[in-house]
Amino acid sequence: MKKIIGLGIAMSFVGGVFVAGVAVGKVTKAPKFIAKDEIKWTDLSGGPKLGVITGDMKKGPFGGLMTLPAGFTSPFHSHSGDYEAVQISGTSSHWLKNEDGTKAKKMVPGSYWSMPGKLDHVSACDKGADCVMFLWQKSKFDFIPGKEDKAAPAKADPKAPAPAPAKM
Repeated sequence: MKKIIGLGIAMSFVGGVFVAGVAVGKVTKAPKFIAKDEIKWTDLSGGPKLGVITGDMKKGPFGGLMTLPAGFTSPFHSHSGDYEAVQISGTSSHWLKNEDGTKAKKMVPGSYWSMPGKLDHVSACDKGADCVMFLWQKSKFDFIPGKEDKAAPAKADPKAPAPAPAKM
């Protein structure tokens, strides 16, 4: 009798392991593929556009593509939350108040940066090619206009005409 009970317990265990293995092997989510021409772009007023790929930029965490037109320079601004980015095409630069934008590091394709929330900064795209970057943020997207600091340069190229200030 003990052998039968032991065998029953062993068979139950093996059966449970088999069922668990089948359940683990199942794909419960379908893969997601979004072609470039399927991205829905949000115009951020004044040139920049944001195409959300995952998440919801209006409610919380998201990831997406941001484009800045060639020659674009933003006004000083900040965002409520931190963001991280990787440059995909074009060359951008980003600097803080009281920094010289002409000396800002050039973010070429493959470059990475992070920007803490509530930190006034400028984002610019060099002339010649639009800038495309992948950015992700753990909070919703917002644009908080900064207070201009007359001591800080407003554009990366002092010889270039200043573009009209943009509202992102």
